Amino acid sequence: MPLANSSNLNAFLGAAVLGVISAAGMYLVEHYRQEKTRHQMAKDLARLDQELGQVRRELDQLLTKKRTKPHKARGSKTVSKANSMISGSEDYMSASNLDSSDLEFYDLSDDEPTVTSSTDLEKALKLIDQKLNTGSLEQLEDALGNLRDLCMEYPEHTELLWRIGKAHHKIADCCDDQNFIREQISKGIDACELALKLKTDCPDIHKWYAILVGSRSEYVSLQDKISDGHLFKKHVDAALALNPSDPSLHHMLGRFDYEIAGLKWYERKVAAALFGEPPNATYTEALEHFMEAEELANFEWKENKMMIAKCKVAIGEYKEAVEWLERANGCKLGDNSDDKIDTEVNILLDKYKSYK
Repeated sequence: MPLANSSNLNAFLGAAVLGVISAAGMYLVEHYRQEKTRHQMAKDLARLDQELGQVRRELDQLLTKKRTKPHKARGSKTVSKANSMISGSEDYMSASNLDSSDLEFYDLSDDEPTVTSSTDLEKALKLIDQKLNTGSLEQLEDALGNLRDLCMEYPEHTELLWRIGKAHHKIADCCDDQNFIREQISKGIDACELALKLKTDCPDIHKWYAILVGSRSEYVSLQDKISDGHLFKKHVDAALALNPSDPSLHHMLGRFDYEIAGLKWYERKVAAALFGEPPNATYTEALEHFMEAEELANFEWKENKMMIAKCKVAIGEYKEAVEWLERANGCKLGDNSDDKIDTEVNILLDKYKSYK
């Protein structure tokens, strides 16, 4: 799907590697650390429940054998005693405020617990994705709360972590308070950095990490902006290598190349002085990425059409640029970014209408 606000991908100056900070994402680890005590208790209780269940089965077998022999009552007393023991364990479980769901995801080995109800998690993530794609602030905050709750049951689960990053980005995109936006972007980056430490072959982790890094570009120094530009490019490339059929990734790469191609000479000099190698991209390269995004998209993508037109203007193909602007003008998606894009499209149409 198209990004909720692709303008956040502007102004990346990119040209050097920024290493992943070793402490990134630790607020999430600390947030769930206390849950591990409760999880261990649930695990111990599960083991106790299994052991008592084994006692019950053995005694049931003994009772069956005793039925053909005298002293049957003696066996019944033993079973009654075992039932009393099991009842006691159930009372302890209730007193500990733990229900069966606390035991559901833990095996009886000494290894870390594994998810045994992946279908339930998939259903939960499907509902969360619907909320994340609505654009409503209330729905986004609700989705973020759902994700945090799920992290209690599935700590350090990468499918939850990158969605937390996405939720923070979308919440930031709905607000105007700059301090709040910076805070949301920072939390989203931390979540995605932790996800990257746990898994490196998930395109969505790389994608949303790149988007969040790009979103903070207007809040950092020029040097950090240039570093973040390279980091953005690195992770978009990684995501694209893992999922080459995602049109939004091609659009993001097109935006990056478009901004690099438009750098002023002194901005290139600054990048070269700081990092030894100036950024390099052309409008033609940007156009190729936007055309690829257009071909892969299964929806009418107004902003992508506008960017194709802007590339056409930049390389002097004005007649074709006007044609793409008219196509963009014919798209009415009704989302929050429509007004801003419509304004830019109309300005460009008025400026180049003589080439129609």
